[in-house]
Amino acid sequence: MGLVEDVASRDGIIASMQDVAFKQFLFLRNLATPLVDRFGIDPSQRILGRAFRHYGQWRGENVRMSQSSLVSGHDALAFLFNWDSCDFVLANLDRQIAVSGTPVEASLTLPYLPGARYFKSRGTDCGIVSQYWSELLAGMAKGYDRNLRNSLAMTAMDGDCVITTRYSGKPAGKVSAFDVATRIREVFDRPAEALAIVRQTSRNAGALYMFVAREIIKAYDATGEQLVREGVRAIGRERGNALKEKHLREGKPLNLKTLMLDWDGPLVSTWVFNDDGYLSEGTWHQDCIYCPYADVWGAFGPEGLSLGYLYDVELHTTMYETYHPGAVVRWDELKTRGDYLCKFRISIPELMSPNDPEYPRQ
Repeated sequence: MGLVEDVASRDGIIASMQDVAFKQFLFLRNLATPLVDRFGIDPSQRILGRAFRHYGQWRGENVRMSQSSLVSGHDALAFLFNWDSCDFVLANLDRQIAVSGTPVEASLTLPYLPGARYFKSRGTDCGIVSQYWSELLAGMAKGYDRNLRNSLAMTAMDGDCVITTRYSGKPAGKVSAFDVATRIREVFDRPAEALAIVRQTSRNAGALYMFVAREIIKAYDATGEQLVREGVRAIGRERGNALKEKHLREGKPLNLKTLMLDWDGPLVSTWVFNDDGYLSEGTWHQDCIYCPYADVWGAFGPEGLSLGYLYDVELHTTMYETYHPGAVVRWDELKTRGDYLCKFRISIPELMSPNDPEYPRQ
């Protein structure tokens, strides 16, 4: 991925989709861990529960406002048809999902609970993942339509899980269970739609961070902010170490050229950069035109931008320095400071050559 992301092939789009789907649970685990370690599981679950419900309501409102939802109308199957992330699509690659029911009551069966495998692989309690899904579904129902109710049932954390949705209003009846299953199964036949889902999943991850951070800070003020910063740094360390270990295994030199050409995210389809950047072993200068996270944070005004700025500073400094301790992170402009662009000006001074542009000085 990174600056050479493949957006033309099915495999390339799947790789981008898998990355953005993973990020939402990477955020969740690393933000929740400092909170649980400091205050215990019960207070933490109350705080996280509020965040998940608000986040779910925001997502439900987005589903309600989507053009596809306006066409399909509202009912149980229409809600599933217009689902706003790639969770169902990726689960279907593991094993074909089952969709059944009517516009009044429908169910969708997944082969696993998204996120549980990652939590388990890191030795983290999966209870937060099941709480996340339960509260998310409840919040989405509230944001989508007051007549909708969602529930989640599981056989085990690593087994089937069933999302059931019930609609007590007058159903539109324009979508069948077959339509839902077909849209999920055949999304890669429509690359533009698949890439739109990748971008929307990224927007969702940015929103999840913001809603969780906001609730932690509301509960514990300055101590809450410290916990959020600790969580974001943990995200940066996990990502930086994973890239560093990958490149060492592959025998690649640890420099900015290696890092940005094989970044752990879709920097073509989702984060959009201009074409006149400069990249060498010791220097990366390029302007970001579109960031899905900043797109969400800006919609929440000064509070959203402030939380976004906290993320930008802690994530980027930690991630780059983890990958290479000599990295220096700078921006000429930054969306979370209220600017139109994010002008990245990253360097590793010891790896710079005489031909590399210096950081611009006033």
